[in-house]
Amino acid sequence: MKATQLDVRGLPVWERPQRVLEVLDRLPDNGAVLIVTENEPRGLVTQIALSQRSDVIVDHRRVGDREWHVRVKRAEGNGEELTPVSALKRVAEFSELPDDAIASLALRATQHSVRRAQPIARENTDWPYLGIVIEGTVALSTGENTARQRLFYEIFPFEIFGVSEFFDESVTLGRYMALSKQARYLRIPSAGAREVARAYPDVLLALGRTVVQRKRALMESLRVQSSMPILARIASVLLPFALPERGLSPAVSPLPHMTQAQIAASAGTVKEVAARAIAELESRGMLKRERGHIRFLDRQKLVDLVNEERV
Repeated sequence: MKATQLDVRGLPVWERPQRVLEVLDRLPDNGAVLIVTENEPRGLVTQIALSQRSDVIVDHRRVGDREWHVRVKRAEGNGEELTPVSALKRVAEFSELPDDAIASLALRATQHSVRRAQPIARENTDWPYLGIVIEGTVALSTGENTARQRLFYEIFPFEIFGVSEFFDESVTLGRYMALSKQARYLRIPSAGAREVARAYPDVLLALGRTVVQRKRALMESLRVQSSMPILARIASVLLPFALPERGLSPAVSPLPHMTQAQIAASAGTVKEVAARAIAELESRGMLKRERGHIRFLDRQKLVDLVNEERV
């Protein structure tokens, strides 16, 4: 079924979730909405998930400069207990698989948990699995034992990690670790996942698209770090954790527990520089800290700052 398209560009950020929810409420069974937006949509996606009584499947991707497409579809099993089967059904790359294929993946999956900063897989090691985050946030980083760590991207609930390693059967690109206070994830042996993927080639296409989207994210991060001043760089790092609400609103996890060193690692700078930028953004009313951690963000002000530097 063709997705209903909703272009929210030009709307104030705080009006967007309600407009999306109104469209979702009118969708037929198995219907979907394709949202077009101009900025990183993580905050919008989080707000939709928090507002919906039913679970949703979300697939978001960057398709061009200042253009993102976010496909939102209601998932089956409203309110059911989260099991490997129900979790896998909410993963965009697997959501179109038939029940028997999902069950086959679930039989191979094992569930694990780690605490903040604990490694799931260390850098340059064999890790022959696909990982699925089911609670908390996982991150890919490098430079574990150096003074200049880099944090490349976060992996949120019902998103996959270890995809590049799945394709080239080589060592890990970096260190996969828990960024939130605790993270739970499913681990599926790559060999078993390949069996399912061979039977359903669309899964390979979906996983390939995930690899390319991560590459686009890394390229955008490099562009920001090479062309924007430090205030805009820090604002870009904070944007995914800002809800689309008017004024200062609670920051999305795990930002309220992230250290200035971790924020600096995401922006490609050092802690001292990031600390000065965070203080400046706070003086401009773009964020608010409590006990040294960023607890509130103003998404519209952050968006305006980043867009000013892109002109």
